[in-house]
Amino acid sequence: MIWVNTIGMRNPRLTVDDFKKAILKLRKMLNQRKTMQPDHAKPNLTICQPRMLPFSRFSLVREFNRLSVLKSVKKTLCRLHLENPILVTTVPNSCDYAGEFNEARIIYYCVDDFSEWPGLEHNLVRKMEKELIRKSDIFVATSDKLYSKLSNYGKPVYLLTHGVDIELFKYEKDEEHMLLKNIPKPRVGYFGLFDERSDQDLLIELAKRLSHVSFVFTGRTEIDVSRLKRLSNVYFSGKIPYDELPFMVKGWDVLILPYVVDKTTEAISPLKLKEYLATGKHVLSSAIPEAINLKAYVKIAKSVGEWEDALRFCLVRSNATMNSLRNDFLAGETWEAKSKKFFKMCIS
Repeated sequence: MIWVNTIGMRNPRLTVDDFKKAILKLRKMLNQRKTMQPDHAKPNLTICQPRMLPFSRFSLVREFNRLSVLKSVKKTLCRLHLENPILVTTVPNSCDYAGEFNEARIIYYCVDDFSEWPGLEHNLVRKMEKELIRKSDIFVATSDKLYSKLSNYGKPVYLLTHGVDIELFKYEKDEEHMLLKNIPKPRVGYFGLFDERSDQDLLIELAKRLSHVSFVFTGRTEIDVSRLKRLSNVYFSGKIPYDELPFMVKGWDVLILPYVVDKTTEAISPLKLKEYLATGKHVLSSAIPEAINLKAYVKIAKSVGEWEDALRFCLVRSNATMNSLRNDFLAGETWEAKSKKFFKMCIS
């Protein structure tokens, strides 16, 4: 298997996080010879890192990226003596090189509606996705909304929701994460990307109404959160390594998914949703479609009042009865189970 690291579709901004990401990406590109070697921890996996430039809205940059990807991937395929590969892609900008490797088939693994993603050039993304859809043989969608959208193109389409690493998130850690040391209890927590889809107005009102509760946000922040940070019971820990998340979650009483409910979140299928469920903690979410699909295991709130009532309830009630039902559900939702289903879809 060859894993190709390509550049994202969002144009970089003048922020510290984007600068750090650019430096890391540049290092990998400059050290291309090393990144093209097999991953020793996964001997059947080879990582390919083409040299690419941001700002792909410019035709010259886009052509440079296309040629760079073609050169790197074809060289790797040749070195590994691989012919007629199955190409799996999750991003619309791969339309520029899909179909150039004598593929046995092309699979568009659609994980989100990127045409609605904040920070992207939506018209350009729509054109790219339309071209990728034309070139693809099979579609795999991660949400009902995406499945419905792709069903209109007269090609095989499958629904495959995200999986979860149950063992990582259900394991009871002995200690809370050190970043929680000076944060008072009870604590309500969220981990993941915090961007325009996060409902700041909702969170501000909740933090004011529940002044005795600490609201903790862990992960990358891509928008101005100064209004939230002014509140004494709101804390932003920043990013932490993925395998440290269970230590952070151990110190939280309730896990929340406070998304704005609009067209930008209609197709979203948060990876963290099932990870939240695997922790055994109470989970409370906005009324996004994929959370509603799991309402047997997730509490749904549609207004500030409902959020406040639900949080007060969750902070004083045990979740033991619900966990038995969750465990039965999650048993078939592991990444191993999902990968087996995905493989069958690829070769069917």
